[in-house]
Amino acid sequence: MSRALDQGVKEALKNGDHQAVYVSISGLLQQNHTSLLEIELLGQAYPLNVGVNFIQEQNAVAIPKLRLVQAFIVARQVLQRRQDDAHRVPREILPATAVIMLMDPEHLTAANVRKRTLLSADAVGTEIIQRLNQEKYFIDSLLTSRLHRHTKSPTLWSHRRWLMGQFAQHGQPIDAMQDITNVVYVSAERHPRNYYAWCHARQLIDASPTPLRICSGLVDPTMKWCFRHHDDVSGWMFLLWLLERDSEHCKDVFDETVKLARSFHWRNESIWYFLRNLVLSAASQGRLTGQFHEALIELQDGATVNDSCMLRRTLQWVDQWSK
Repeated sequence: MSRALDQGVKEALKNGDHQAVYVSISGLLQQNHTSLLEIELLGQAYPLNVGVNFIQEQNAVAIPKLRLVQAFIVARQVLQRRQDDAHRVPREILPATAVIMLMDPEHLTAANVRKRTLLSADAVGTEIIQRLNQEKYFIDSLLTSRLHRHTKSPTLWSHRRWLMGQFAQHGQPIDAMQDITNVVYVSAERHPRNYYAWCHARQLIDASPTPLRICSGLVDPTMKWCFRHHDDVSGWMFLLWLLERDSEHCKDVFDETVKLARSFHWRNESIWYFLRNLVLSAASQGRLTGQFHEALIELQDGATVNDSCMLRRTLQWVDQWSK
């Protein structure tokens, strides 16, 4: 969502009960369902009746941009008024900063105030864990909703990394495989070439007590994710990263990828960038060069000038560095 306001929204902001809208939307963002919230923002093409601030069906929520801006105006006032004593008023600060981060995922002040509030001295034992779990639910909802700026927000991903560190400090186990499946895969699908999401996946695995087991368990689902998004180089590079740590599946992944590339005539650079690096990786031990050559030569037939040039460069690169 763009932060720019069109003239119609500016005019509409001159009227209306901003406080009532804020209470409604901030309360919505404190909900907790069995599934993550799926938040969408509506433009002026989808007007709601007076007094209706959002549409909700179970965990799916649609909020008009105008209503969010109204709520943001009040939320910002709350933050400015309570910022210095945020730890004393978590019930005011957490709803306000939730609205602010929905409006602007790069609002560092809101993110940092949330951190201080979550760890305030008045929270002890199970209350801290409850706060952390609620925060994880909220941040994961932002990262996986159809919100283009949020899914690839460095501030939100950094906040989540901090959150994982807090779970570890309080002795709470983190299911890295579940988080990668339910958060990283979804966020990377919402925003292609999502560098921040895949970096977070690597960090989750590295922080796990059983990284090799997780790498092995993620090879197949990651490969299938890449097949569904075969032009996403970030996904392919994560798969390569997994195979460098679990070489047992290297040949199977290569065979399956080449098979589909031949069947569907995939000539995009992402997949061949992955394959060329896999062929020359220590994991493959030089066993895949012959098959790689055959597949490239076969796909040269019927290729466009640009695709043919890319395939030829890939072949030359492998020949040069395999000697």
